[in-house]
Amino acid sequence: MKKCCLLPVCLLLVGSAQAQLRVSPLAPSAVPANLKRSGRVVQALRYTDRTGTYTVLATEIGPRPDPAAQSSEGQRADLYAYQYPATGAAPTWQVHDFADDCPLDLEARFLSKALTVTDLDQDGTAEVWLVYRTTCRGDVSPSTQKIIMYEGPRKYAVRGTSRIALGGGRHDGGTYTLDAAWAAAPASFRQHAAQLWQQHRNERLSE
Repeated sequence: MKKCCLLPVCLLLVGSAQAQLRVSPLAPSAVPANLKRSGRVVQALRYTDRTGTYTVLATEIGPRPDPAAQSSEGQRADLYAYQYPATGAAPTWQVHDFADDCPLDLEARFLSKALTVTDLDQDGTAEVWLVYRTTCRGDVSPSTQKIIMYEGPRKYAVRGTSRIALGGGRHDGGTYTLDAAWAAAPASFRQHAAQLWQQHRNERLSE
């Protein structure tokens, strides 16, 4: 009799974990002023999982003159991502990347729809995904491209380059590597990372 009672309870708990995740977009103009950040908000969302409610921001600065550059033409561009708890206190995590001392074409930007939230392992704790590029170039060459994912405080990173069409069916770049954290991650995380990379890897230089 006890075994018969356990199954419905387990199913209820699993269903509850799956139902915990709620995600809603947040217009940049609606971001609370008390959330301290650097740069201009380009993407934002709010989500709730079993651990609480959070606001996630992706921001960008630049290009602008780089005071530390070796030449007067050197510029710098930065991007940031922040996750804040519902209390509006200090971020639970922060990402910062940049391109600097660049006298050529410079960019540090999040890709379109690059901020997403999932619960792939259905444990009730959200995974937050970010996709962005940084580059300093004066020719036809790929950008540095990265995927950063957080599940709670644990960080996962994918690093590589965008894929550039050279004509005649030839391409340059598009490869990536996973950092060591992915080895112990669920297979669904690695599969989703690969899908995101394929979705965002192609770069048009006119973008």
